[in-house]
Parts: sequence; structure tokens; C-alpha cells
Amino acid sequence: MLEIKHHIPDIDSYLRLRKNTGLSPRSRKAVELGLPNSLFAVTVYDGEKVVGMGRVIGDGGCNYEVVDVAVEPEYQGKGLGRSVMEAIMTYLDKEAPEGSYISLIADVPALYEKFGFKLCSPDSEGMYIRK
Repeated sequence: MLEIKHHIPDIDSYLRLRKNTGLSPRSRKAVELGLPNSLFAVTVYDGEKVVGMGRVIGDGGCNYEVVDVAVEPEYQGKGLGRSVMEAIMTYLDKEAPEGSYISLIADVPALYEKFGFKLCSPDSEGMYIRK
């Protein structure tokens, strides 16, 4: 039975999900430091196994970023990504003040467009540095 909980995943599950879903790798040290600083997290369980996740990070007022939305490949296509995003959007609707900037970077924007996200180009361009 699948269960959604509003907490961060454990470190090993987080690293496994990122790897299995093709997200860029993170070091264990970075994960140990970063996960506890999440503003909000959603973790999907099948029994004891973590099969999905998503987080919100930011300053809790001006800026929020949706990150780490991932579902194990064998569980994809069953609405879990949508469920994760629904929980995240409920949090943001409740907690993010008017005028907040909510962003994300997505390989496949279709899921996120359903939740009101728009491509920022050509008005703005996303940029990054990977260390």
C-alpha cells in the first residue's frame, strides 16, 4: 500500500532515488547538510521502501524552489508525481506570501505546467554552477 508522508526521506533513499531517476548526483556530505534545511518535503512509501519524493527549499518568504521531485521508474505513470506536486502546491498555497517567487528546474516541463508553472524564457534564463 502506498503512503504519502510529509517529511524528508532518509539519506540512502534520497541518494538512491536521485540515481535511479537520472537526477544529477549529490554527495553524501551535501545531502547530510541539505536535507534537514528543507522547508517542506513529501516522501512516498510502498511499505518501508521510499519510492517517491519532492521538496521545497528557500528562505520561507521571498523565494521558494521546488526540487528533488522523483518517482522510482517502476512506479511512474501511476499518478505519484502528481500526488507529490499536489502536496507541494498545497504547502506553497498556504505558506508562500503574496509576491513570493516560486521556481523549479525541470527536464520535462509538462507535469509542472499543469500546476501553473511557466517557462521563464525569453523574459529570464535559468543559470547554474555545479561544484
